[in-house]
Amino acid sequence: MKKITALLILAAFILSAAACGKSAGGGASSSDTPTASSIGNFNFTKDTYPKMGGSLAALPLGEAVTATVLGLDRDTASSMITFEGSTTDNYVALADGKFDILLAYEPSEEAKEYAKNKNFEYEMTPIGVDALVFICSIKNKISSLTVDQIKDIYTGKTTNWKDVGGSDMEIVPYQRNKDSGSQTLFDKLINLGDDLMTPPKEQIVESMIGLLEAIADYDGAEGSLGYTVYYYLTNMEASKLETSKILSVDGVVPSNETIGSGEYPLSNDFYVVISKKAPEDSPERILYNWICSEQGKQLVVNENYPVRTK
Repeated sequence: MKKITALLILAAFILSAAACGKSAGGGASSSDTPTASSIGNFNFTKDTYPKMGGSLAALPLGEAVTATVLGLDRDTASSMITFEGSTTDNYVALADGKFDILLAYEPSEEAKEYAKNKNFEYEMTPIGVDALVFICSIKNKISSLTVDQIKDIYTGKTTNWKDVGGSDMEIVPYQRNKDSGSQTLFDKLINLGDDLMTPPKEQIVESMIGLLEAIADYDGAEGSLGYTVYYYLTNMEASKLETSKILSVDGVVPSNETIGSGEYPLSNDFYVVISKKAPEDSPERILYNWICSEQGKQLVVNENYPVRTK
């Protein structure tokens, strides 16, 4: 009888341990997840929690931070934060006092200029890294482009896939709206300046999901090309990879490892951001400091974002 009982206890322990593990895709087990009590003496409640916003690709991290700090389920945590609109809009909202803290990708030049005109200073610390990735139809036989080839396509110098090793068909290069985080990354990392071609209006896409759908649904989709951020596509909209594919750049396949190490050439940090004038005892400053701590960084890992390894 004792032997049977011991076996039942062991089986229950194994099942419990399995249930606590992170699902496929990498990440720490729940035993590595920080708890609300780790924050310190400040009493975070729904009423004292800072108004949080940010880039759409940072939404899972925002949910994780909010759920951890307040001891909430993810759905309830998600209802308390706002990760929508363009990245530029979010930076403007922080400068206007509509948000207290952001989890966001690179600010655009427009956002920086807006803050300057308001005498507002951002304080920002990198907490993870993501990448600009280029995608095309899964029907396209191309699997890799170089940075120089991408530049030639988006300046209008190269217009046919045969010129970059593909089939004889027109390249249909999509772009994002200027105030989007994806376009800000493109402008920084591809750096075409005024040489960036002006596309037909229908090839400028106003949302991240809209671009993915355009690549998948374009009539004659083999010719389409676009870009987005790695985490959003692979962790939030992975089903789109059934009809589209991520291209290698300069022969490097983007992954958590190659993005974190910098081997993939189009990687860039994302940030936690507050007002530089936020008082040391303010809720947003306390939360900011915690997100920058080792406990906060563990949430970045748990949510499967790439992190810098070099």
